[in-house]
Amino acid sequence: MRSVAIVGAGQTRHARRRKDVTQVALAREAVTSALQDAGLTMDDIDSVVVCSGPVLFAAVNQPEKWLVDAIGARLKPVVRVTSGGGTGLAGALAAVNQIRGGFAERVLVVAYDKLSEGALQYSISTLYDPFWGREFAVGIMGFAAAYWRARMDSLGHTEEAAAMVSVKNHRNALLNPYAHVKKEVSVEDVMNSRPLCWPIKLLDVPPISDGACAVVLSSEDAAKASADPAWIRGIAYYSEAENAANRSMIQSEPLTIAAQRVYKQAGITNPRRQCDVVEVQEPYTCFELSYYEGLGLCPPGGAADLISSGATLIDGDIPVNPSGGCMGANPIGATALIRLAEVAQQVRGRAGNHQIPDARVGLMQAGGGWANLRGVAVVASTKG
Repeated sequence: MRSVAIVGAGQTRHARRRKDVTQVALAREAVTSALQDAGLTMDDIDSVVVCSGPVLFAAVNQPEKWLVDAIGARLKPVVRVTSGGGTGLAGALAAVNQIRGGFAERVLVVAYDKLSEGALQYSISTLYDPFWGREFAVGIMGFAAAYWRARMDSLGHTEEAAAMVSVKNHRNALLNPYAHVKKEVSVEDVMNSRPLCWPIKLLDVPPISDGACAVVLSSEDAAKASADPAWIRGIAYYSEAENAANRSMIQSEPLTIAAQRVYKQAGITNPRRQCDVVEVQEPYTCFELSYYEGLGLCPPGGAADLISSGATLIDGDIPVNPSGGCMGANPIGATALIRLAEVAQQVRGRAGNHQIPDARVGLMQAGGGWANLRGVAVVASTKG
């Protein structure tokens, strides 16, 4: 199997509303930054994968056609991928497979969403099966609240533990020049913030952002021109049925399957000790805690102790979301690719003020839906 590396990554400035750019201009910002980071031009790119959320997220159908001229991809193979919050990772996996299959040497993946121009809640409410799910389509928040409550009852997954996630990620976002939200909060601030769907409160929820991210993926031969490639040691994306009758309310089975597969690919037997930095896509603070367990960073039921110990702080032994995660910025169609780009830049030593010293192996997680689509990737500064 051909080795694949990330040789360039770029992001836009994320914001609640980017009035200064169109959707395609937003994507172009990220593409330009990624190509500059890679020391390449569009002439060096063999194929393009465009990633964005469901059509109504930004109210443009077939946006890949609109992007072709803006990013200079005319007469190149272009395909669009969408998979909710996991879209960027699904797009990266498609690009990896193009390279592994010998169809391309370099693939550009660009992910974006301009949520200020779409109908987000309407879109989420119509994602569900029209017979079984539409009548209960209260959005992901209602399901997330039920999920959190199930963990509270059985694992002691407390409101305070989730509040610590918010405090950590907001503090980290202060160091990230791309972040949308930059403010420090306390556990008390989170606990006293406006209730939305108990136990979820306002400061347990990330913002809605306009933003984009792009990465350049390269074959081993093409990566020889790069001084600091981030090698993809393992990548996987798994799903389960939306209406799975026996779905666990404690842990996402697709996440645990994806993690096991990726760890086998990457030669990881102890992720807590073998990974230097972790980026996870936390749609709500409670989910980050469950990801600690699903990724094997702590035993089942150990997430509250892990966050309380300080281990996941930026200066802890297993830093999680040094970028600020979704609490810093949440352009949904781009969020997963941002997580991948962040760990790639960490192992390349290019993460700026939130760089983890001597980071060599990075782990990331992302997914769509509330638990039924989950993916994992491991990137490293050396090939496996």
